[in-house]
Amino acid sequence: MAEASASGRLQSLPEVDLTGPLSVIADLHLDPFDEARCGRFADWTEGLPEPHLVVMGDLFDAWVGPAHERAPGSRRVIAAFRSLADRGRVLVLQGNRDFLLGATFEEQSGARVLPEGCVGTRPGGERVLLVHGDELCTKDLAYQRLRRVTHSRLVQWLGPRVPLAISGRIARRMRRVSERAIAMKLPEEKAIQADAARARAAAHDCATLVCGHVHEARDEALDGGPRWLILDAFGGRRDLLRVDATGLELTSSGFRAHD
Repeated sequence: MAEASASGRLQSLPEVDLTGPLSVIADLHLDPFDEARCGRFADWTEGLPEPHLVVMGDLFDAWVGPAHERAPGSRRVIAAFRSLADRGRVLVLQGNRDFLLGATFEEQSGARVLPEGCVGTRPGGERVLLVHGDELCTKDLAYQRLRRVTHSRLVQWLGPRVPLAISGRIARRMRRVSERAIAMKLPEEKAIQADAARARAAAHDCATLVCGHVHEARDEALDGGPRWLILDAFGGRRDLLRVDATGLELTSSGFRAHD
């Protein structure tokens, strides 16, 4: 089914096989220049019981396009994803911090980048909607206006073509402005809205919606709507969604940012 995208156009989300077994994580907020932490994440991927991984946005804390692919931390992540993709598959949703992940990252890593999320199909016709979650913060009107800009064709085309020195400064300024704006907003204004989750799942005929973004795990059944799963930020207590033949279960990745 189609719905309005961030730019206002109607679109259909891609459908992917979500039979499992596979692992789903979100909100890693990796620094492309932090080789040590990116390396620990790369080591974590080597221990996955199966080479199938879905990252639900904000893999990186900032991403300005192909120039960041040369950063030492990014190279570790790209190599880890290439190893997984050669044996299985890697899906990466764009988040609100790394909305410029795109074609060159796909080419280097072997991962498939999904700008607006996807619909996972499971045995028996079960449909699962996977989105980052920022699009569900519908009471934050200022942010939703910004999101329409950052996900526009112009920004998606222009961003990777801006030199790293300039785009890096822009990214850092945007982060500072965002952090100040978030601090001033009321909790209800910046929260994910249940009505938006219910409507988004219905628009795609999905009985389950999975997202991240707010860094607070949740597993509940909405009244008149879908099962709603939110993952902790990576490294949190319930930061991994295990998907297999028995269903979907929130659990721990066991990852620790520091030794």
